Amino acid sequence: MNELKDGGPPRVLLVSNGFPPEGQWGTEFYTHQLACGLQERGREVAVFLPVRDPNAARYTLKRSARLGLDLFELVNCGDPQKSFDDSYLNAGVDAAFAEVLREFRPDVVHFNHMLWGLSVGMLRLAREFGALVVATVTDLGLLCHKGQFFDAELSACAGPTSASECARCVREPSRYDASAAELVLRRAAVRAAAMAGGLGKIVVTKDIERRRAEITAAVGFVDRWVFPTRALEAEFHAHGLALEGSLTLPYGIREDAFEVPPVPEAQGLFRFSFFGQFMPHKGLETLLGAVRLMEARLPESVSPWSLRCYGHGALGRHKHYAGHAFELVRGSSRVIDAGCFPPLEAPRVMAETDALVVPSIWMENAPLTVLQARAAGVPIIASDVSGIREVMDDGAHGRLVPPGDERALADAMRAALLAGPRRYASDPIMRYSDHLDVIEGLYGERPAVLSPRPRADTASEGAALEPVGL
Repeated sequence: MNELKDGGPPRVLLVSNGFPPEGQWGTEFYTHQLACGLQERGREVAVFLPVRDPNAARYTLKRSARLGLDLFELVNCGDPQKSFDDSYLNAGVDAAFAEVLREFRPDVVHFNHMLWGLSVGMLRLAREFGALVVATVTDLGLLCHKGQFFDAELSACAGPTSASECARCVREPSRYDASAAELVLRRAAVRAAAMAGGLGKIVVTKDIERRRAEITAAVGFVDRWVFPTRALEAEFHAHGLALEGSLTLPYGIREDAFEVPPVPEAQGLFRFSFFGQFMPHKGLETLLGAVRLMEARLPESVSPWSLRCYGHGALGRHKHYAGHAFELVRGSSRVIDAGCFPPLEAPRVMAETDALVVPSIWMENAPLTVLQARAAGVPIIASDVSGIREVMDDGAHGRLVPPGDERALADAMRAALLAGPRRYASDPIMRYSDHLDVIEGLYGERPAVLSPRPRADTASEGAALEPVGL
């Protein structure tokens, strides 16, 4: 057993789905911020993450250093032949993780991600090694394979229902996965295969039942749960994942990096910015529809303004979505596909932004972009969804509008445009140092009982869970 050092700082292994500069999104950015803060406080820190390297064999474990931190990078490229099980439980990932545990010998393993390129089997391995196991929940992935509670028709759903219905949702291609003609053929093929039991190629009821059972068993090895919002924590409790002793704690970011003067636009343009994936749940189509409304009416149709969209589309599911969304503003000189920027350049990009627009149509989970805008004092125009409402005050930090409402979004953007460029006082939701204090407090407290919480015997046998389960 690798016991916590008496009177000494614990050795911390962070687990993430990526790391800057390659990792582009919020979880990766937060992992970097947390790792740096802990290391500056004297902790020995390393990060375990999957990487896509087509030139290396799958499950190759590479040791490297980046941005002053030690990394264990596991090659795990996308592969259309991978099984559905590989998205949540993967023996190759587990074997590599066990090697990292033996080499790094962490006192604490803090998971910021454990799916899609990783494995929930790591939770058990970390506990058996003797480490304190902490998990920060960054999305709905443990409850929903897609991670956002959106059904096959891209409509918000209430969360997991019957395993058969969830299986249909996972396997059914969306309208952005293929051309109209190809979509008809693909849907027919998927439905035929489902009738034949899946043929080992598509997800059927038993696959979802097994996923639920394995995740239910694995999460019992977590000692400390952290949720960035009460809304996300409520979803996990509502769907029967009993997370005893869980804590609501907003993400911590280095706020002083964002306290820089705004950079004026040479041409006097008012600059709206969108940061995020070009995916349906992020609401890009709603935003570009609002742009089209603005361009058609006075005074904003003649006022100098632009929208810079920072992000990229998908190569797999929803691969046609970005093209479809940008078609709404084809020919517009105001909309700029700005691509991705290295995550650690967020302060610079925020300084070049006059209003941040967050048009998400899923519940969100304390988006890092909103927290960054608050730290920078940049006005925010965002969807009034639970995970944003908790970390942004309507009026104090900007405007909240109904999700999916193009006209309301256009009206809010117009109001910002007419008010002109401005900055609020920097108002981080939580000081970076305070966030680190709480995290270190979690690391210093080991629960008395280290066995998993009781669960139904059926879960270990892969049978269907009771209705109160995942």
